[in-house]
Amino acid sequence: MTPGDAVTYPAAARALSSARTVAVTTHLNPDGDGIGSGLALLYALERLGKRVRFLCPSAVSRIYAFLPGFERIEVVGDAAQAAAIEPVDVLISCDAGDRQRLGATAAVVHTTLINLDHHITNTRFGTINLVDVMGESSGVVVERLLRRLKVPLDRQLAEYLYTTIVFDTGRFMHSNTTAHTFRWTARLLATGIDAAAINRSLTYTRSMHDLAIQRLGIDHLVVDDQEPRLAGISLPAADILAVGEPDDWGEMVELPRSLAGNQVAYLMRESKDRSSVRVSMRSNPPYEVGGVAQAFGGGGHLQAAGCTVSGDLAQVKALIIPALRRQCAAAVSEAR
Repeated sequence: MTPGDAVTYPAAARALSSARTVAVTTHLNPDGDGIGSGLALLYALERLGKRVRFLCPSAVSRIYAFLPGFERIEVVGDAAQAAAIEPVDVLISCDAGDRQRLGATAAVVHTTLINLDHHITNTRFGTINLVDVMGESSGVVVERLLRRLKVPLDRQLAEYLYTTIVFDTGRFMHSNTTAHTFRWTARLLATGIDAAAINRSLTYTRSMHDLAIQRLGIDHLVVDDQEPRLAGISLPAADILAVGEPDDWGEMVELPRSLAGNQVAYLMRESKDRSSVRVSMRSNPPYEVGGVAQAFGGGGHLQAAGCTVSGDLAQVKALIIPALRRQCAAAVSEAR
């Protein structure tokens, strides 16, 4: 089977059933969906008797330390570390839209690569592509896969999966929240998980440094002077260095999105060497940002997407902001 082949849940289940060794990974700068999905697979596959490791291509925020097994996540940040990992039968990627987002973990020697994701922009880079765009989170895809492997849903597994759905639906505020979301989440709650405690851990565990980063974002928040429905935060490398990089940029992009009248929000973060900018984008329907991210080599969802663009902050702003203005205008034209 070659990369790009379309396959089904049963094919991924067969590959994992026959595997003895498995490495789970997720994308660079991992979030609640990638971490929750990866830990769910680590836990479930070990219950099936597999030898499993969770390898992450960059540091993981301590905000997820409340999840059982967090301490077992291994950071594999460069080629030398990847080369030292024993070959595995299956490498399973969670929540990564393309191979580049796997960082050094993509180099871990494997026989089969399962690309497990739910993003519509996924490039189908795996040997087996388990890309279910109907899943609200990658955790939903994991749960559907584990059902085929006959792994029972217990409280610990539900804690991981609940983290994924809370994160990727924006606490059930994003447009991907449906009746299915609540039916699925109800099954998790029925296991006895303490949803309120998980929500508190994901929300009320900010350090003083985290709040300093948030203040930096507020200081740089602007409403576009040409398009009042567009607002965002652009952070120069020097300003980030002055405060210090956080473990997790979290939901800073939600700050401009929370403004009354905002429809499209962005966060731009200039790299230390000023050679590139990481762009996160959010929008409310019918406004879309997924196409903008794709145009600049990124991806994600229609209303939540991101990309990394070469150039310094001024150069990237000159590219991204006009593109977002055009998206605002296009949404209005289509609505007429």
